[in-house]
Amino acid sequence: MSSDIKKRDNFCSIPFLQLQLNPLGNISACCFSGEHTVGNIKDNTLKEIWNGPEMQKWRQEFISGDIKICKGPMKNFECHKMYTHLNDMVDLDVIQTQNPRRLDLRLNGKCNLECVMCDVWSQPNGLYENCDLWTDGPEKIFPYLVEVDMLGGEPFIQKDTFKFIDAVSAVNSQCRWGFITNSSYVFNEKLRSTLDKLELRHIHLSMDGVSKEVYEKIRKKGSFEKTFATIEEYVKYRSERRSKNRDFVLFGSFCVQKDNWHEIGQFLDFCKKREMSPILQSVIGRSHLSLNQLSVAEYDGILQVILPYLNSDLRYAVLPLHEDVVRFKQERQKLDSKAAT
Repeated sequence: MSSDIKKRDNFCSIPFLQLQLNPLGNISACCFSGEHTVGNIKDNTLKEIWNGPEMQKWRQEFISGDIKICKGPMKNFECHKMYTHLNDMVDLDVIQTQNPRRLDLRLNGKCNLECVMCDVWSQPNGLYENCDLWTDGPEKIFPYLVEVDMLGGEPFIQKDTFKFIDAVSAVNSQCRWGFITNSSYVFNEKLRSTLDKLELRHIHLSMDGVSKEVYEKIRKKGSFEKTFATIEEYVKYRSERRSKNRDFVLFGSFCVQKDNWHEIGQFLDFCKKREMSPILQSVIGRSHLSLNQLSVAEYDGILQVILPYLNSDLRYAVLPLHEDVVRFKQERQKLDSKAAT
């Protein structure tokens, strides 16, 4: 019976395996859910939250098949299909006897950029310094981790990132790592030696512009030249590891908005030339920047740029520009219908 549940098209392993920590202290299981909050580190320990009532409720939805919390994200992004390789690890119980085996960590808001569509850089730092992640982790969590995703702020300028990597690596060399980074720094020897000791799944390079003018308009405090030099260093680093049979996926991401949508084609070409998997994202929580604020009359030009790429054989990862493209197509149909009458 349990194997049948795991084979359902609407099953997700994440609430049984992962906790997500964000700089505000809010705890969730997954970012795709809109960071549906199951507790806050200021009120409870991670141990209490892991088997708390909200996590139990979340797990029960996937056991019963009556999905509510993740219904929208699963429809829009099919995010649950990203984690099917973990299904065999799942114990189908609302109360888990094992601790999390996957962590999605955004420990601090500290960032070297102030991107116009983001507010993480203004969020707190240090809320997790005295929590049980550090006291219980080395014995009860870190040795059993299968995968870790580390985000920020900017993780590679945060001391906690390197502290966490060292603590996990001391007891677990098999954990597989993923990072999201803005590349707005020099790829130095410290970073290289840190990455060398890890089993990497992916490094996700967020860009949001491929020209100096657009990049620096969106990524405040960013240096176009420094960032793109570092991106090239990541491409070289992946090649080095590939030659040693230690390959990993290199993502490039583009948060599509009013000021950069016209560079989608250049971004996709940039990724293709470097064997990077492109990700197109919609703006979240900044409606004045969103394409949805453009007039209907402007949709035609956008469609002409976007659709040839979306209909090509390029492989898109994780977050296609789903909602905006759906709306564009609907508006195009309305215009066509109106013209026909």
